[in-house]
Amino acid sequence: MFRIDYSNPIIENDMKELHGSLPESKDLFGKSVYVSGANGMIASYIVGYLAWLNERFNAGISIYAGIRNTDKGVKRFGDLLDKDYMHVISQDVLTPLSDDLDIDYIIHAASLASPQYYGTNPVETMLPNLVGTNNLLDYSRKHDVKGFLFLSSGAVYGTVVGNDEMFEESQGVLDFLDLGNAYAESKRSGEALCVAYNKEYGVRTLISRVHHTYGPTVDIENDSRVYSEFIRNIIDRKDIELKSSGEALRAFCYITDTVSGLLKTLLCGEGGKAYNLGNPYEYISIYDLACKLTHQFSDRNIKVVCKAREDAGYRSCAAPFNAPVNIDKLVSLGWKPQVSLSDGFARTVSAIDFYEGCYEKD
Repeated sequence: MFRIDYSNPIIENDMKELHGSLPESKDLFGKSVYVSGANGMIASYIVGYLAWLNERFNAGISIYAGIRNTDKGVKRFGDLLDKDYMHVISQDVLTPLSDDLDIDYIIHAASLASPQYYGTNPVETMLPNLVGTNNLLDYSRKHDVKGFLFLSSGAVYGTVVGNDEMFEESQGVLDFLDLGNAYAESKRSGEALCVAYNKEYGVRTLISRVHHTYGPTVDIENDSRVYSEFIRNIIDRKDIELKSSGEALRAFCYITDTVSGLLKTLLCGEGGKAYNLGNPYEYISIYDLACKLTHQFSDRNIKVVCKAREDAGYRSCAAPFNAPVNIDKLVSLGWKPQVSLSDGFARTVSAIDFYEGCYEKD
């Protein structure tokens, strides 16, 4: 598992870039932040950035990292877990938080986001977004948290009406009885809970509909999503395997842009509202992405090959969409994506190469 390590030049530069793009970071100084699913790809970068603020600026942020697997936590964060400001909450979100904790902000990122689980573990896919969200919202209500951020997904749109136009926060149709939509439908329900708690109890809830995000912390050993498999192929200097027609179009967002968008939403967004978070400027088909990467990393002598997917449990979204995301609401808060597709994948591969040169593979 990729480790958050500031000696990795890509990680250190990413953290500096985040700080430069997010002047609101100072609003977190002296506060306490709970991050569920802290071992995850996006959540671990959030935790890494909060810890970086403490290390570089003595920010005094108390970090509560919700981690189910402590062994993975050690691999992910290393010596950071020994810091006085780091508090590991060794439980999943299906167990309510202790009322003894004093938390200012909650970032709910715990979720099984990969389609490899939708067919085999639909219950485990849904419950963190349903029961987990309710548990954390109930804590927020009781303790008057300053902000609750729910990491939702662009999958909630299902079939987008008007595929030839950018879609906004109010569109989409889902068949909620299709297992391929177990993830998307539970995210929708989690969003509805956030709005309900905002309306009935005054909890300042924010919803971020995160679209396709990639970066160094992606689990290239176990995550079967297409960009993860492409990165693993590049690292191993093997041909990029295309396991579909590759016609699907996606907008890929580098992880620093995603993290800055999430924190911008948490600190500046309007309660009870949803914000699209993605990079519509890097809108590309899976096939074209594969070709682009083989050209970008031509020194690795790899090519695109077609191969049938062997994972019987993999269930893609039952109602895929091929429309770019409208990010106007988030842009109005002062955010915009900054990292190009070429730069983002170059950073990802360089960071993982550095990591695998320093640590034993898990």
